[in-house]
Amino acid sequence: SVKVGGVAEGETAYVTLAAVDVGILNLTSFAAPDPADHYFGQRRLGMAIRDLYGRLIDGRSGAMGAIRSGGDAMAMMRMQAPPPTEELMAQFVGPIEVVGGKASTVFDLPAFNGTVRLMAVAWSPTGVGNAAGDVLVRDPVVVTASLPRFIAPGDTSRLLLELTHATGPTGEMRLSAGSQTGAVAVAGSSFAQTITLGEGETQRFSLPVTASEVGVHPVNVVLETPDGTRLEKVLQLPVMRLDPEVAETRRFSLAPGESFTLTGDIFAGLTRGTAWANVTAGPLARIDAAGLIDQLDRYPYGCSEQQTSRALPLLYMGGLAEAMGLTDRDDLPGRVQGAITAVLANQSSAGSFGVWQPGSGDLWLDAYVSDFLTRARGQGYDVPDTALRAALDNLRNRVNYYPDFEDGGADLAYALYVLAREGAAAMGDLRYYADTKAPAFATPLASAQLGAALAAYGDPTRADRMFPRAAPQLAAVRDEGQLWRDDYGASLRDAAAVLTLAVEAASEAVDRAALITRLARAEGPLSTQEATWSLLAANALVGDTLGAAILLDGAPLAGPLVRKVTPVDLAAGEVFA
Repeated sequence: SVKVGGVAEGETAYVTLAAVDVGILNLTSFAAPDPADHYFGQRRLGMAIRDLYGRLIDGRSGAMGAIRSGGDAMAMMRMQAPPPTEELMAQFVGPIEVVGGKASTVFDLPAFNGTVRLMAVAWSPTGVGNAAGDVLVRDPVVVTASLPRFIAPGDTSRLLLELTHATGPTGEMRLSAGSQTGAVAVAGSSFAQTITLGEGETQRFSLPVTASEVGVHPVNVVLETPDGTRLEKVLQLPVMRLDPEVAETRRFSLAPGESFTLTGDIFAGLTRGTAWANVTAGPLARIDAAGLIDQLDRYPYGCSEQQTSRALPLLYMGGLAEAMGLTDRDDLPGRVQGAITAVLANQSSAGSFGVWQPGSGDLWLDAYVSDFLTRARGQGYDVPDTALRAALDNLRNRVNYYPDFEDGGADLAYALYVLAREGAAAMGDLRYYADTKAPAFATPLASAQLGAALAAYGDPTRADRMFPRAAPQLAAVRDEGQLWRDDYGASLRDAAAVLTLAVEAASEAVDRAALITRLARAEGPLSTQEATWSLLAANALVGDTLGAAILLDGAPLAGPLVRKVTPVDLAAGEVFA
């Protein structure tokens, strides 16, 4: 109860009451709220520093800047500490109406022993007040427990228990410790012992603790005093694996009438509580779309190319997610918009893009980011007109002054493709390069991009002359021993991009089946470029009707299917026929 005096007649007063562990308050030197000092205390004269930026930038329409240091330092800041091993003592109640000069409430305190600071604030229409005081809270027997911050499955550590008699009866007491989940074993399976505790006596116990499953598991410590009082403390023990994740991809075909039953055996050899699987059936199974989405989602870095590669496939996750059954991607718009903001932070005043900061000199990167921005705007995302106009102007200027070449042109072809998609390319340039310089374009992607640019301008004849050039170029590419390409490319990336562009341009001049087979043979971790263009190719294949011939649990699939399953989901098994 809090006694409140000085309330004027006819007024209603209210109180808020906080009860917090003094140890928590000491971490930040938190002072008890003092409304009287806040409203009526002495204040020093105000001081302001002014500059002239307000005359240059309209503060009402601008956005606050964010300081970002280092390449990937922000990723470390997203790491969270292990959860507290015990429930924290921090309670707040209010507002409570004052009745008869008193405000009463009840706190449901956790298992806590220590000093609690009570902080009350009262107010009415004409006055404010506050009070604070420390209260010692403790059980008849103070049980102090100490667990490791975390352990790994199979590790053995120690649970340290200290029992100190404070008040109440002495004598025989029953002490037990264990976990009801079965994932943590204390002293073998569980610990139970009768002890004798005298007046003011302290006893200590060191118990072995072993964990078997990943997760945050409760450990219960219970002490029964001679008068029947039951004192219970619940500790939280995080169990985490520190070894790298293991991923495996299996592809197989079902003959007509053949079936496949998915059972929990697929998780054999994997740690319980951590394993899951993406099951893909239909055209998307030829390209591990679900695995690639997950790979990009987990990618830890964030330069302009990497930000673009992570977000570009998500532009089509609306339709693709529906085909794949990924209904838990409600945060996709925010993630794409965040990538747009991130890459625009690396745009220079000339419209070009740097890798980690505003810069210029990499026309292929300029075209890649501009491709993402134009596609994002086409999908309804907010791309500032000024920034997009500057990006396209930069591409146009670089194309106009591009030097002659005999073996290259990868960045030029990409710039022409992006400009053509926006209706900003010169048709004369496209025809000149297709008729005169076609053999000089050195990469399969460059040939396909020039073909796609011509198709966008309604010239399918020249487009179909450019697309077939990509096939022998793909056959000639050898990635073994290759360390670097200035267009971020590799053979697999080129194959996926050629397939994507051919489908977008509605060109039949490439062997799509051969390209799909090449993508299906991909093994091991892929680069961001390979994963991104493979997903764009998967998006182009969503309309394939192969998925309609598959049955799931006896029901026909209307299209391709991707489902994330866990061992619990597979208790009864699912049948694909």
